[in-house]
Amino acid sequence: MVEAIVSIALELLNSSMAVVGGIIDRQELKKLKENFEAIHSMLLDTEEEQTETMKQPRGRVLWVQKLKEASYDLEDVLDELITSRLKLKIECAEKIDKKKNKVRCLCFGFKQVFLRCRTEFKIKAINKRLGDIIAIKKHMFNFTSLLDESEKRKLLYESSKVQQGGVGIKTILHKFGNLLCLRRARKERGSSILDIEMGKLNELENDPLAPLLLSYNDFPPMIKLCFLYCAVFPKGYNIEKDELIKLWMAQGYIRPIGNKEMEVIGQEYFDYLATRSFFQKFDKDDEDNVTRCKMSDAVHDFAQFLTKHEYFSIEADGSEESLTKTSLEKFRHSMLVLGRRASFPVSIFKAKKLRSLLIHSEFEVSFHVLQGLFDHLTCLRALKITGKVSWGQNSIYAIPKEIEKLVHLRYLKLSLLMREELPDIVCELFNLQTLEVEHCPRLKRLPQGIGKLVNLRHLIYYYSNLDYMPKGFERLTCLRTLTEFVVSGGKYSGKACNIEGLRHLNHLGGVFRITGLGNVTDVDEAENAELEKKRNVVDLGLWFDKDEEGEEADHEEIIEALKPHSNLVALDILGFKGKITFPKWIMSLNNLKSLHLRSCEKCEILSPLGKLPSLETLYIAGMSGKRVGDEFFGIGSDCNIAFPKLKFLRVVDMFEWEEWGFGITRSNVKEDVMVMPCLNYLDIQFCFKLTALPGYLLEITALEKLEILCCPILEQRYRKGTGEDWAKVAHVPTITINRQYVQVSLD
Repeated sequence: MVEAIVSIALELLNSSMAVVGGIIDRQELKKLKENFEAIHSMLLDTEEEQTETMKQPRGRVLWVQKLKEASYDLEDVLDELITSRLKLKIECAEKIDKKKNKVRCLCFGFKQVFLRCRTEFKIKAINKRLGDIIAIKKHMFNFTSLLDESEKRKLLYESSKVQQGGVGIKTILHKFGNLLCLRRARKERGSSILDIEMGKLNELENDPLAPLLLSYNDFPPMIKLCFLYCAVFPKGYNIEKDELIKLWMAQGYIRPIGNKEMEVIGQEYFDYLATRSFFQKFDKDDEDNVTRCKMSDAVHDFAQFLTKHEYFSIEADGSEESLTKTSLEKFRHSMLVLGRRASFPVSIFKAKKLRSLLIHSEFEVSFHVLQGLFDHLTCLRALKITGKVSWGQNSIYAIPKEIEKLVHLRYLKLSLLMREELPDIVCELFNLQTLEVEHCPRLKRLPQGIGKLVNLRHLIYYYSNLDYMPKGFERLTCLRTLTEFVVSGGKYSGKACNIEGLRHLNHLGGVFRITGLGNVTDVDEAENAELEKKRNVVDLGLWFDKDEEGEEADHEEIIEALKPHSNLVALDILGFKGKITFPKWIMSLNNLKSLHLRSCEKCEILSPLGKLPSLETLYIAGMSGKRVGDEFFGIGSDCNIAFPKLKFLRVVDMFEWEEWGFGITRSNVKEDVMVMPCLNYLDIQFCFKLTALPGYLLEITALEKLEILCCPILEQRYRKGTGEDWAKVAHVPTITINRQYVQVSLD
């Protein structure tokens, strides 16, 4: 682990030389770099990484600990410097004007001088510590050749025989630690010692932890850090995959490689660990993507043993005794799970070096506790405060201004925030990569200065009711995830960013929704949003709601200007008031699997959706047309299969719908024409006037479930035994009418 930590510090130093070089004495920087490079070489030469967690002389353990602390401190110093420079640059750009230009620049100069003095002092102190660390190392026993090749092969061979069972994690790790030190023992007492120790290895052949250790030692350094980070979670904890990757990013464990996204690299790291069984019990979404996982008890014990001096988790529903008895000064990562009977353990304030604090509390985290956290834990890179949805009992009512002290913070997640707006002070967290607020129904406004958060990659706000997006939002060009972009009406025109603000946010991906499209009055603004360039957006919502009464632009022109990239997999259109049909570009979405058309009240004609080659789910609700005809299926000279992959069809709230006209019958089509051959679920609700379902549709052999709700004519027509068309649906295994099972499959 220490090799990876040193690598992060060294990489940060190299990447920040251009910034730091203009402020700090070059000789001091050169010395700092040489010291870290020398230590990095020592680690590689002595295989320190493999043995640091095993049974070793106390001097070696202390040496490793000092090296970690120096690396962490250098990271903090450089991060503070880079952040201060970024802050000055943003403030200067915002405030500068011709009349006050000289004053601003003079102020900038004074701040630079102060910054230089403070940083130089810290760099010199770290250099001195590194010099001491190198000197100590030179006087320690040289472990550069721990085992020769034959010994290593024998060790791997013997270890491969270890099966499941258990004798305790300390025993297995100490045994392997001793074996890695045999080279010295052989020289002093003879080669037979190896055979003796290898004989002792047989005692471990029923322990599952030996292969874990061997596998772990083969991990690349950064993946070791990513795995060990999971020790922060309690045993049996459901780990959210996407959140875990964001936490890894916040700690600097994922570094950009070429043009590859950090999130993609994080996914690769996760897969690496999963394929080696370090994760298990996976939850998956409809697309078979892993969303959550757990670690087995043995793997969790293994991770916690390797990190026992840096990571801890507490589950409390009473006193904080277990926490107050722990020495907290050296810990770096912690998770607190607090029940209703617990009180907040304020002794956590002593853990001033914490880089992660994840809190799940069933009671309110008070304003004063938050003040204390922000005052004392200024090294935090990840802060999460969540709880069960229980309004008023575990809510957050205010965010203290002291949060600006968390200059290193990359990840901030808050739930149950009982405020109408996020305070502007949050915009002083210039390093934020992830800002997430959930279950905050009162939230109406993001901070007006949000454009300062130029490093923000994920902005997530579930169950909120935002009024508008603040001006300056267009500067958030690093965004990868955005829950929703709200287009406001004239009420907020002086404060709001219009839809053009999306133009340069081309890294957006995943699920993305645009609301308030009924407020758009200029087609050019919609076109300038350039949705077609957002190739990573796979699930798009276009909602045509409106703030206030008044004239609306032509919805058909607006929606045509919002053409998405052809990579789109899911589309949800709500409140579209086009009078004739849906946008032409829908038919170009060859990868579309899910389509929802809701409350499109004025639309009279459906597009030939049957031509969509990948469509699996279709949901239609709230249209006012009286007839759905052959145009819906799109069968013609260029298409002889309508809806070739459709599995699920639901039609709801078509109050005026009378006829599902379907001119295709067995007598007038070629044998190779097919309609919905894969349909297995058909659901018709609140279609009061619909007289019948097309016979050809009911002949589909794949149909497994038919639901009819509040469709009086259909209820009579397909009533079991007595309905005139019961015979046409009798082959369907499961049928419900008005939520009552008419027929149930026993399979």
